[in-house]
Amino acid sequence: GPVPAELRQRGGKMRPLALLAVWVWRSSSRPCPERTTSLRSQTRRSSGSPTVEFVSEVDEELELFWVDEQGREVGQGVIQPLSDASRTSFAGHAFRVRFGDTTLREYVVEEGRRQKVRIEACGELSEASKSRAPSVRDAEFARLTHDLGAPCVGPSKTWSCVRYLTMDDLAARSPEEYGIQPNETTPDRAYLTVDDTYVAQIPRIPRVTLSPGYQKMSFTQPLRDLLSDWYLQRRNDSLKRHGTIPGGYTNNDVVEIDKVNLDEFPAVHRALVREMRQILEWWTGLKLRHTSTFGVRVYRRGSALINHVDRMDTHLASAVIQIYQDADRGWPLELYLPNRTVAEVYLQPGELVLYEGAWLRHGRPMRFQGTEFANVFSHFAPPDWHGPRGDDLPLYYGIPTDRATTLADDPGVLTSDYFRRRTTDHRDEL
Repeated sequence: GPVPAELRQRGGKMRPLALLAVWVWRSSSRPCPERTTSLRSQTRRSSGSPTVEFVSEVDEELELFWVDEQGREVGQGVIQPLSDASRTSFAGHAFRVRFGDTTLREYVVEEGRRQKVRIEACGELSEASKSRAPSVRDAEFARLTHDLGAPCVGPSKTWSCVRYLTMDDLAARSPEEYGIQPNETTPDRAYLTVDDTYVAQIPRIPRVTLSPGYQKMSFTQPLRDLLSDWYLQRRNDSLKRHGTIPGGYTNNDVVEIDKVNLDEFPAVHRALVREMRQILEWWTGLKLRHTSTFGVRVYRRGSALINHVDRMDTHLASAVIQIYQDADRGWPLELYLPNRTVAEVYLQPGELVLYEGAWLRHGRPMRFQGTEFANVFSHFAPPDWHGPRGDDLPLYYGIPTDRATTLADDPGVLTSDYFRRRTTDHRDEL
């Protein structure tokens, strides 16, 4: 298919351009609090279990501890940089947040359903900045990016490329090979390939990169060391049924899929989040907070994931991380681009695609032909972004005017039998 003009003009390879902000870092002038040696949890009579949200304004990984009745610290995981972590607890229970040996905040849970605890920079810790400082790894990340205009050659199961499609290409598809099939859903959703229930947000989501909204690249060495051999081991001892994915975007209530739950491997999860934050901050040129990383999701033969947009408050900069696949044919991530082009992004194990999922429709409506397809999803957003609400919104790199010009917009190609029905209706009119 035709390569979009913006790729031809840049030689087919997208790189982040000059940053829009000046990077300023300074140590906090606020002294850190002293550790309270008498801090203890006390269980009080309570009408419920409050949820406590710890909100970090510190650009470092922090450790969260529950302090028991004897004053001993019990680990409760980490709070990611510039992110938050919620815990359900009881009135009178005590928590401490530390960076290394430095205490940043202590808190005793009060009565009430929801409580928010701010964690501010102090001492030598840097105050949060919206901007990202240049990194010694920038050149490494740039070298790992792929040419988005490179041709797709050979059997599709070996492809590592982007294929660009037009309306005619979609018209040539077999409806039985794409979308949710009639025996898997209700009649009104038969052959569905594009969700249209959460599209009002699309023209309100700002760009967080100066790319077309997506970029292919190879694994960094830390990703390769972390995931490749680990998954081959875990697929033999930790694989379990995934369970139905909510939202109606997949057919996995009929075609079962599996998972290796990253939440059960916190050291791997933490290292993965740390590496993906560096990659996505390089791609966006912005400071980012982690919002979600999950998987490993393992798709099976017949799986389909219809095109959709992600959560508008948390999923502005994302990645699909391809770990393993045993496929009869390539299974691309499909992107509905502005100006009536569809991109099929083909990955091989050891590659990932970065994308702006809150405005860019994406999915895998082609029904998977193979035995195993394993990937991880990782999502981030700028710390000052909480959704397109209110009048004073951060716009980052702006909002293009061509958002509503995809093939999923009016007249709307939302099902794989669209062209067959259109032909039948035309014959009936004759």
